[in-house]
Amino acid sequence: MNPSQQVAEAIATHGRPLWAAYIPYQVRQQVPTSEIGRMLATAHRSPDNVTRADLYADIIEWCSKNVFAEATIPVLVEVSGLSAPSVRKFIGDRVDLFRKLRRGVWEVRDPKADRAAAK
Repeated sequence: MNPSQQVAEAIATHGRPLWAAYIPYQVRQQVPTSEIGRMLATAHRSPDNVTRADLYADIIEWCSKNVFAEATIPVLVEVSGLSAPSVRKFIGDRVDLFRKLRRGVWEVRDPKADRAAAK
């Protein structure tokens, strides 16, 4: 198998950025950087390499689809995969996105609409 095929197979199997751990440096050096860049442009992100920012983005996306819905910690934990304390911290940090209704229940807000209405 030639080096380009090895790199392509590793990218398809392991996703980015983990593919590099499965291909020796000498093999990676034989493939032009432009070709690797082309392969990585269509590569999926490895599920083993999910960042906290990705999980926060999942919450923000859910909120944008569920404006004015009631959100609780267990619901947001299920949506994001974060721990309950991390979700509480996120809610506390994003007062523009959540308005407290009662203990443990927040209303999802639309920050852009709220800012436009305040003008």
